[in-house]
Amino acid sequence: MTKGQYPAWQRRHQAVLLWMVQHPGGKLYNCAEATGYSRWQVSRIVNSPDFQQRYKVVLDLQLKHTVAHMFRETDL
Repeated sequence: MTKGQYPAWQRRHQAVLLWMVQHPGGKLYNCAEATGYSRWQVSRIVNSPDFQQRYKVVLDLQLKHTVAHMFRETDL
């Protein structure tokens, strides 16, 4: 991998994705500790286009679920 390239998506990256969803606003060094990656690896993973695409999908699904739940709770 040359300097300008990002790592391709791997199943192990799901641990980073899950940690980020469970700890919104969390620090990447805490994610690195929890997932066994170095800080550098976590930074490269979360800034990769593949990760960003998957992260956006997960956040969109989470938002839709939250909004749907709010409407069910308020009977709108």
